[in-house]
Amino acid sequence: MIIDTLNTFHWKRTLSGNVSSDVVVTSGDADPNLWLVVRVDKALTGTALVNVNTSDTENIANPVLLHSITLPANAPTGYEYKVRLANGVKRFTRADVNNATAGTISVFLTSGITSK
Repeated sequence: MIIDTLNTFHWKRTLSGNVSSDVVVTSGDADPNLWLVVRVDKALTGTALVNVNTSDTENIANPVLLHSITLPANAPTGYEYKVRLANGVKRFTRADVNNATAGTISVFLTSGITSK
């Protein structure tokens, strides 16, 4: 799996509350093979909710929710959630992580995944 920093929302981000990623310029539905990966790098405390929103504007005004992912309570180190990126991606995309009070997480887009 190739991880491109331009397609990374959070990279080994330490959580201590709700966090928003930098905005990723996604340029719409250009690549139908993109996967969204949420990876727990250090066990989480709490039940993390990852919301991925997209918008035509960089400030994510009038967001469209692409994914809302609830991780298992106290997700362990190494846990991964992978899903094809939903259709409807606009120019800008952001991932928010809520409800986890401790742990480390990575959230990114990649095309290097084979479905089982």
